[in-house]
Amino acid sequence: MKKMNHTNVLDDLKARGLIFQTSSDDGLHEAFNGPLTIYQGFDPSGDSLTVGHLMSLMVMHRLQEAGHKVIFLIGGGTGRVGDPTGKSATRNLLTRDIVEANAAAVRKQVEGMGLVRFTGDNPAVMLNNDDWLGKFTFLEDFLIEVARFFSVNEMVKMTTFEKRLQEGAQVSLLEFLYPVLQAWDFLHLFRTHNCTVQMGGQDQWGNILQGVELVRKATTEPLPDGQSKPGKEVFAMTFPLITTTDGVKMGKTEKGAVWLDPNKTSPFDLFQYLVKLPDEMVSQLLKLITFLPLEEIAEIVKDPKKAQQVLAFEVTKIVHGEEAAQKAAAAESIPEIEVGTEGMPLVELLVKSGCLKSNSEVVRRVQQGGVRIQNGEKFTDHKAIVSAPCTIQYGKGALLRVVAKQ
Repeated sequence: MKKMNHTNVLDDLKARGLIFQTSSDDGLHEAFNGPLTIYQGFDPSGDSLTVGHLMSLMVMHRLQEAGHKVIFLIGGGTGRVGDPTGKSATRNLLTRDIVEANAAAVRKQVEGMGLVRFTGDNPAVMLNNDDWLGKFTFLEDFLIEVARFFSVNEMVKMTTFEKRLQEGAQVSLLEFLYPVLQAWDFLHLFRTHNCTVQMGGQDQWGNILQGVELVRKATTEPLPDGQSKPGKEVFAMTFPLITTTDGVKMGKTEKGAVWLDPNKTSPFDLFQYLVKLPDEMVSQLLKLITFLPLEEIAEIVKDPKKAQQVLAFEVTKIVHGEEAAQKAAAAESIPEIEVGTEGMPLVELLVKSGCLKSNSEVVRRVQQGGVRIQNGEKFTDHKAIVSAPCTIQYGKGALLRVVAKQ
């Protein structure tokens, strides 16, 4: 990857399509002339990040390598409230114990991947907003210091709330205050860490702008002549929201989320998810979530099949390491057969899949001890019922993957 500096990293992010919107293109470009402190918040409602978070981590990595200070903010306080963005109903409240356990798991995961460094030169900082939100007083710190700067008239126009109110859905006061708390984070980090940029997904635009405005209003100074000295300018920066043609968010499937935790989504399953993405997403994702140079990507995408394989390999390597990516790529070529919940007799499985030519060949292989569950017991009965998921080894290097019928 080409070495970035304070300034040209912004141009690189734009060239790769990693920036969707900013609060001020000119102001941000000027600010990037020197080292900045930049933060993003992460919701600790789960004990693992998903593949959808990779874009954020890649941007943080590029910014950190270019010499900017990055803050990885765990929403320990706001996470207990729950972000209402994109939600059609009020979310169940999380306990502090659950949030703390999830936050610890996410930190370990991020550190293990190595995309964001918390040690060495220019280390990133991981903070938990429960450390300050949980200590502020309601009357003095919240109402007088922060809430007075917000207009209810403007907040109800936020897409998050406007849609639900129009549909007659309930919006709790707790949820209504979420953007205020997120804005408060920005003001706190501005004051304590000189943080001047908040970044996040495209769907967070409204929430991030609330923070930009709060910092400006809270730092505006009255002058003796009745005028005011303008407040400080801070910036909002969002990433594009990646969806399939039918509107499904990156990292979501019918079975649920695609996790970065190998115990939740194996390296093979991550590889399979990526290699099956539609062509129109592959070119974009090669720019967004890999380290491949743009010139190389331009050549790769000329062959759509190759582009899918490269995307799957490169991302799996970033998340789980090169060895895991190589194993996943090798396993990807293994033939597979679908079976229902009732399973399928071994003899039928091997003949129907085309792995062996006849029932008699299956019987002979079983009698010779040549058919087994991979890394498991040998089959002694050719009529044994095989259930998914498993992988059958029926010869040296000869494998058949058995998967559940969708």
